[in-house]
Amino acid sequence: MYTALWVWLAAALIFVVLEVFTPGFIFACFVVGSAAAGVVSLFTESYLIQGAVFGVVSLVLIPLTRRFAARITKPAPVATNMDALIGRTALVKNEVSPTGGQIVVEDQIWQARSEATIAVGEKVRITAVAGAKVTVETL
Repeated sequence: MYTALWVWLAAALIFVVLEVFTPGFIFACFVVGSAAAGVVSLFTESYLIQGAVFGVVSLVLIPLTRRFAARITKPAPVATNMDALIGRTALVKNEVSPTGGQIVVEDQIWQARSEATIAVGEKVRITAVAGAKVTVETL
């Protein structure tokens, strides 16, 4: 009677290890199915019933966990092109004011503006990009 319990617990452990090393949250459903079958093995020695419990619980959980799995495994968007400039530091080349100015970001000169006047040589952070102009603030 307890042999079947240990077999189901070993299966659950194997599924836990597989879940850790694979994306998608699919093996977690099999972990719960194995645990449920292990509990049922305490009440019945029928491998058919235990296997049915494992299969039903696992198959019911798969569609129920898809939305959750998709939300937690979604890759973070990578900022590209001008969006990658936001948050970076730059050096003021020509005085930056609300009407305009210039900054240097990795050897590239950008037109810039800010709420306050920023002197030449100061370091600034890029807060927004609008067309070919960036908005900056002092560090």
